[in-house]
Amino acid sequence: MSIQSKNKQRIFGLDVVRALAIVLVLFSHVYYLIDLNDPSIIALSGLIGFTGVELFFVLSGFLIGSILLKNYVESSFTKKDLFVFLKRRWFRTLPAYYLVLLLNILLAVYMGYSLENIGRYFFFLQNFSAYHITIFSESWSLSVEEFTYILAPVVLFIVGKIWNYNRKISFLLITLLLLFFFNGLRYFYYLNSSINDMDQWNTQLKLIVIYRIDAIIIGFLVAWIHYYYGSFLKKYRVYLFIIAAHLYFLQFVVFNVYGFDIHTQPLYFRVFYFTFCAFTFAMGLPVFIYWKKSNSKISKVITGISKISYSMYLLHYSIITVLLKKLLYDKYLVLSTIFVVLLYFFGTVVFSYFLYRFYEKPMMQLRDK
Repeated sequence: MSIQSKNKQRIFGLDVVRALAIVLVLFSHVYYLIDLNDPSIIALSGLIGFTGVELFFVLSGFLIGSILLKNYVESSFTKKDLFVFLKRRWFRTLPAYYLVLLLNILLAVYMGYSLENIGRYFFFLQNFSAYHITIFSESWSLSVEEFTYILAPVVLFIVGKIWNYNRKISFLLITLLLLFFFNGLRYFYYLNSSINDMDQWNTQLKLIVIYRIDAIIIGFLVAWIHYYYGSFLKKYRVYLFIIAAHLYFLQFVVFNVYGFDIHTQPLYFRVFYFTFCAFTFAMGLPVFIYWKKSNSKISKVITGISKISYSMYLLHYSIITVLLKKLLYDKYLVLSTIFVVLLYFFGTVVFSYFLYRFYEKPMMQLRDK
């Protein structure tokens, strides 16, 4: 059964991952909405948001890696297969992205924001090799996704034409070589640059496409093991999740206690930090892959949030948060913090549902025609 067919049936565990990821991302921006300036809260918000985005990356890598792997090993992966894959991905992501980009541009004009470098956004170049983001700040991760969608199938197509012998091994080797390549780019950056604070670390490394594609490629490794050694993955999924939980605790709690930071451990934070994170989340993913169904009352809510998670990601910060803050300040409204946060979540869900129901979903349906 193809991964597309499986997705049509919906794997509940993957819905849980999507829902968890988007909720974490939403929570990570609450401090900005209610003007919390406590450095500890801001740092915790950054960790929560990072976790959410990395979950999206690894999950996306597993899903598109599964599709590409099946095409690569079970067919000749022709030029037509390549374009079908890209068409399906672009119908899934681009229409909603460009619509929300237009809304961001209109809002920027209304708010008097700078539109410098706006042309880069139309080609996902706002953070390709350097940080040029002035509006729509959450779009950085979408650029990473889109370039992975292009790079991975093109590399597989070219290698498939050159080496047509053992595609099981060649897919694995391509995956490992891509992981090595992007770690190499970060190592080259480490040797030839300096970072003095977390803002530089964010804008010069963490949010840059050419240094982050391997976060998605890690998911290809999970897809490969799932395809060829599914029984092993299923048998040890709980143990892998426990290891992942301990690694997460080690990286974000223990290391902090012992003073690991960009100054004391520059090689780790500029090169291997992202690899360690991606492997951690990848090891936790199998337990959700085999969580096929749920009959609990809350499962419909989780599935619903999962379906609109992309629209929620597009709208929640640069549109919903900005407009809500302007409304509060311009109208001099005095509302309780809890009410503002609830309004933020409710507004994000409602507007995201409409974007999904009346635009994103119809656009996805066109890709099969």
